[in-house]
Amino acid sequence: MIVRLIVFIAIFAIGWWLYRQVLAFQRTKNPSKSHSPSKTTEKDAQENMVRCEQCKIHVPRSHAIHDQEANAFCSKEHLQAFHKKP
Repeated sequence: MIVRLIVFIAIFAIGWWLYRQVLAFQRTKNPSKSHSPSKTTEKDAQENMVRCEQCKIHVPRSHAIHDQEANAFCSKEHLQAFHKKP
């Protein structure tokens, strides 16, 4: 009985793997039928992150506030607090 279960699981796993391979092949064959909502590539959609000098969290570069030395901050308060430190 255990042998039958193991064989059934093995057949199911092989079938699932073959199914995924067929889907991957079709996706590479027809890239225009991608199910991503936008036409931009994933690389174009990504944005560089910068670390806030005060609290050390990462924020997108377009949302960061920079000082004259090009240090990045997540908010005006952290910019001011960083420059008030002795």
